[in-house]
Amino acid sequence: MHRLVRSIVTLMLVMCSMHTPAQGLKLFSPEQRAATKKADRIVMDFLERYFSELPQLKHTTVSTKMADDKVSFRHGKLSDLSHIADTMAFSITSANRFYEVEWKKDDKPFVTIVFPAQYDLLLGMQQEEAQRQLKDTILAASPFTKSRLVTDGGKKQGDGIYMAKNSHFEFESISDAVYYNKVGKKYQPYFDAAHPDYSAANLFHGLIDKTDYKLYVEQSVYGLKTISYTIPLSQWLAYCAEWGLKVYFGIEEQREDGLLALVIAESKEFGFNHMLSVVIPDKFVSKRNTVLKARMTTFIPNNNIKNLFQKEYVNHRKIKWQ
Repeated sequence: MHRLVRSIVTLMLVMCSMHTPAQGLKLFSPEQRAATKKADRIVMDFLERYFSELPQLKHTTVSTKMADDKVSFRHGKLSDLSHIADTMAFSITSANRFYEVEWKKDDKPFVTIVFPAQYDLLLGMQQEEAQRQLKDTILAASPFTKSRLVTDGGKKQGDGIYMAKNSHFEFESISDAVYYNKVGKKYQPYFDAAHPDYSAANLFHGLIDKTDYKLYVEQSVYGLKTISYTIPLSQWLAYCAEWGLKVYFGIEEQREDGLLALVIAESKEFGFNHMLSVVIPDKFVSKRNTVLKARMTTFIPNNNIKNLFQKEYVNHRKIKWQ
């Protein structure tokens, strides 16, 4: 009886081991992950996934796969990855559409890996899959704290309103400009029906608290199709903040029933952009549960966005839609 029990237990352990996936390569500790921003954690996930999957290639060689993906070792080699310790100093930097991740040993480069800042490579999915998962990605973003509060003024616009602006996208009218009132010695984000354009800019740059706006999205996806869904505007803003997207906002048209605005959400770190054309109804300042309607084109490569933007910007100004 005891031998039978031992045999059954042994068989169960063998079966469990057959269905348990092999432990992947671990290059970063939980403490290292917790101390980094979202973009860096995605890079960490990519490196661990990429180099765990390389030995499992069936239809190509490791060198061919890395060459195709433009992934290379500037210092060290593939076998050195198994000798990386979480006590080593490491850094993640990005420039000129490439990432560089480096570990140092005795203050000298031990392993340095270079790879493109491309969302499809980093996320391990093609454009079609990324597009269809975007809603879930937006809803999964953590709440954010508003930022860019002015403390020393800006450019005065008149009527006691000040503008703070750092950059623009193609045209001066599509920018990161935000607007403030000066109250005593403090500056407060402007949100008033007297200037709906200033108020809308502040809303989409995440400066306005205590709102319950909904964003109804008609999102273009692969295959000339469209999917529709409604999300809280606050969740869209949280997604932009968590993923480090640079938001540009501009008014395309001021109409009797409200505003038609263009929003560009740019990711230099991952090499993509989202573009939204948004209808902002009249009286949205006083009705803080208003539904804003947006047509959105997603995951536009950085090298394509300017041409598409110029084409769409001109065409959108000729179109009125509800």
